[in-house]
Amino acid sequence: MSVIEHLKLNDLNVAALKEGAKVRVKHTGQVVELVRVSEHGISIVAFRTGGEYFISNNFLEPIFTLH
Repeated sequence: MSVIEHLKLNDLNVAALKEGAKVRVKHTGQVVELVRVSEHGISIVAFRTGGEYFISNNFLEPIFTLH
């Protein structure tokens, strides 16, 4: 992999977690909404059943949808 390809891949990963987006919790498979994304590695997520919680960005995977 070239350096340019590696940089593009990193840009995609950073841009994937955006406020208001839907993401999946890796361990449980639950779909949650990102309320706030932190550059320090912790985000606030809102569950459908109610409540907002802190969770590490490492445990979140973006849901890519094509329209």
